[in-house]
Amino acid sequence: MTKDKIVVLDFGSQYAHLIAKRLRLLGFYSEIALPSVPVTELEGACGIILSGGPSSVYEKDIPRFNSDILKLDLPVLGLCYGHQLMAMESGGTVARAAVGEFGIARLHATEEDGTPLPESPLFTGLDFPAQVWMSHQDAVATLPEGFRVIGRTADCPYAALENTEKKRWSLQCHIEVKDTPQGDRILANFAQICGMEKNWSQDQVLERVMEEIRAQANRDGRERKVLLFLSGGVDSTVAFALLNTALGQERVLGLHIDNGFMRKNESAIIAERYREAGFTNFMVEDASETFLAAVAGKIDPQKKRMAVGETFITVRDTVVARLGLNEDDWLLGQGTLYPDIIESGGSQNAHVIKTHHNRVDGIQALIEKGLIIEPLRDLYKDEVRILGKNLGLDDELVYR
Repeated sequence: MTKDKIVVLDFGSQYAHLIAKRLRLLGFYSEIALPSVPVTELEGACGIILSGGPSSVYEKDIPRFNSDILKLDLPVLGLCYGHQLMAMESGGTVARAAVGEFGIARLHATEEDGTPLPESPLFTGLDFPAQVWMSHQDAVATLPEGFRVIGRTADCPYAALENTEKKRWSLQCHIEVKDTPQGDRILANFAQICGMEKNWSQDQVLERVMEEIRAQANRDGRERKVLLFLSGGVDSTVAFALLNTALGQERVLGLHIDNGFMRKNESAIIAERYREAGFTNFMVEDASETFLAAVAGKIDPQKKRMAVGETFITVRDTVVARLGLNEDDWLLGQGTLYPDIIESGGSQNAHVIKTHHNRVDGIQALIEKGLIIEPLRDLYKDEVRILGKNLGLDDELVYR
């Protein structure tokens, strides 16, 4: 479904998804894309944000950037790494800063002598000096032609730049974090510069997720069923409720696996809560001995997570065989969220933080075959909780 959006190009920092999340919470639909994305795939984009990232723009092994993106007649906002990249791509230079900034800084809209800097539509409604969050060792060293300074800090003279003729703005700070209190105001100003109308609400999220579930489950004219890993947490619970609503309980089976790492009697409590919520299409599988054997002797946390993830697939296969389910007629459902994918290195430029059990090799193989359905994979935790409430789930399930 094509719709107006602001596209955030992910240069490898976790901040990219905070930007997208903030925009959505403000009511503006946003998507994540690779910085190498072809311009033909930016259909519907009203503006582009270049995220921060862990690299230096002058290093060799940096995320590949499609420079043609800056030739588009669209507003572009660069943040941190994106600020430096925009300057370099526009003819300026970037170098090691004399003083790196890490933590809270004050953004001024005046020169050191008090002379006002040019007013910018990006800063409409802001109070100065503005608290901002900085995290950089490099800095813009010389201004690119056509750009002017609209903000500075004590140690960063080119902290905020703009070229209104080319619709370009850039900031050295991170406006997507809470330590930049007026960051939402800046993002809203950029959305206004982009001509964006508010177009993202929870009703629209629910409608879109329902459409995607039905499209995937009914692909190729086949009415596939879904076997969902059901942990009892909010993510899998909301995914379960969504699947039931979209497909009907007769096409969904929840599988709660007691892996031996649960709290005392937790599986029984989870089952009772599901029954109280009106769910009858789930089963509990005690596989605690299988999981404990799988991690026996392993010390490294990453190896343990990998072993746990693969064991989930093993248990799933055992259940499928025991119930006599035709695997061609069933998809495996998971409550995977956006952050799960990113932490597992699921974005090309993201560093692996930890491997989630829903991104081990066995799962990846099923994904490649089109046998995985993840209704929440594009959503964040707070969006999932709101969906759960809109679906009528009790607080005990939504805020567990």
